[in-house]
Amino acid sequence: MWAELWESGQATQWNESFVPMVALFVRITCDAFAGRVTAGLAAEARYYADHLGLSPAGLKTLGWELEREGTGTAELHTVPTTHSLDINERRARLTA
Repeated sequence: MWAELWESGQATQWNESFVPMVALFVRITCDAFAGRVTAGLAAEARYYADHLGLSPAGLKTLGWELEREGTGTAELHTVPTTHSLDINERRARLTA
């Protein structure tokens, strides 16, 4: 799972600071598959999935879009959203 995540399209947007978050997501997810997870840990896994862009909600919030090519590989593209606008553009929209 670790290797697959780091080969994913989302991983192109992660840097070294994401290592602990990815590690915790892998650990919690593996424990969940083994039936050793609490409701609280399941909620943490959902939190990590969203913040890593591994869920549909996370992709949307981050403004990312996965595009599958004919080879079956996925490339990550950013999609402009109100969350990804430059701070000056957001300020201009608030005062308009």
